[in-house]
Amino acid sequence: ETVRIHQQAFHQRGLDHAFSRAIGVVVQPGVEFGNAEVITYRPERARALAGTLRDLPQFVFEAHSTDYQPVAALTALVDDGFAILKVGPWLTFALREALYGLSHIADILAPDPARESLPAAMERVMLAAPGNWKNYYHGSEAEQRIERHFSYSDRIRYYWPAQTAQQAVDSLMQALGERDIPSPLISQYLGRLDGAVAS
Repeated sequence: ETVRIHQQAFHQRGLDHAFSRAIGVVVQPGVEFGNAEVITYRPERARALAGTLRDLPQFVFEAHSTDYQPVAALTALVDDGFAILKVGPWLTFALREALYGLSHIADILAPDPARESLPAAMERVMLAAPGNWKNYYHGSEAEQRIERHFSYSDRIRYYWPAQTAQQAVDSLMQALGERDIPSPLISQYLGRLDGAVAS
């Protein structure tokens, strides 16, 4: 139905040639994430949707909100015809995890009471300009604070370009400098990277 409506709209405007170049249809195959939960792909629930591709030889599906899906679920999505996997906050969530891990490591390797930790700097930045998180995070002050930093929705991503945030990241990198980071600290604060660093 979505494809038919769009094809008709293109046709009414004399844009059949443009529609002939369309290759993807954005769909929701039952995956989603919220601030603290992830709904994992279940192929049996998307069979009817996946089956419609047989009638749309020009198209592939773009699966919306595939962030935080396990590898097996991502593989199943592709196997079921969802050739484009839309990912957004997952990437910046991983960036924040790595930067916060490095901030903890810097506090151990280069302790400096005058240097503000990266999480503290980001909290200050977000509180000074709440427009990118205020309508998304609800609950008590403590719950909002946790969500500002650790929500899967990753609203903190809108604050990394801020000058104060950039200065805090630069300060962190300067504190770490050229130091070798001991493997146990990588294991403790950058656990997902431990195997990659070891190899």
